[in-house]
Amino acid sequence: MSNQLNAALSGQAPTALAEDVSLATPLTAPRIAGRDAVSAALGTYQQALAAPEATVSLKGDAVEGVVYSASPGGRETEIVALARKNAAGLIATIDVYGRPWPFMAALREVIAKTDPALADPSLGSGPYAPDGPTPVWVDHPAVPPLAQDVTLYSPILREEPTGSAVVGPVLKAAAQSFSDLKVRAVLDIEGQPGFAVVIDEYVEGGHVQQLVEIFTLNGAGEVGGIRIFTRPWLVTAHFRKSMHALLKDTLGPEFWEGPESEDPLPAP
Repeated sequence: MSNQLNAALSGQAPTALAEDVSLATPLTAPRIAGRDAVSAALGTYQQALAAPEATVSLKGDAVEGVVYSASPGGRETEIVALARKNAAGLIATIDVYGRPWPFMAALREVIAKTDPALADPSLGSGPYAPDGPTPVWVDHPAVPPLAQDVTLYSPILREEPTGSAVVGPVLKAAAQSFSDLKVRAVLDIEGQPGFAVVIDEYVEGGHVQQLVEIFTLNGAGEVGGIRIFTRPWLVTAHFRKSMHALLKDTLGPEFWEGPESEDPLPAP
């Protein structure tokens, strides 16, 4: 894992950022532009996460990234930050995704105390569509079969479903809750078998939900673990509502934060 990249994504190396760098956060919809503003926002996340641990490094042809794990408020939260560099080797764009949705709510409360603008989940007047550089869409890689003991680290659930008999139906429900999936990038996981896929998809209300799906493989080449990160936070709330309607009779209340209802923990 590059120490310079880790420092830049933590807001500790602003000179590694291009002057016109832009940042998409997991909680807010509009991109943040400019070296000073982006570096300050990254520093706020670093502070709110209380020195998160870098656990996974991702590497693609034009994108590289880091997965961070932390426990703000005693709740294990993960974010993944993806960076693209310009021709001069400086970071031009950073996109940050988080999981799981109810624990990101706790992170949002911490960030709001330092910078309320970084905690504003407003999507604007119409369906959310990401801005930033025009993507070059690529093909989705083939996904190997699920291992019998596969674990899903969901972007919306507080517990992790385990076993293909449970994870399979959850993934099927997810496939019913979005449309028009497009792939922005495919990355390798450094030091272990597996890959990550960066995705845009449409969910309820015509909003675009952005995801990073990380598939780790076991010794037999089967999918042993799936970690899914999303952004922005309020679009994930729409997705979570659709998933709850499909899975409330399959997954018990321990998987959902708060009381079981048709719209659990509506976002403000």
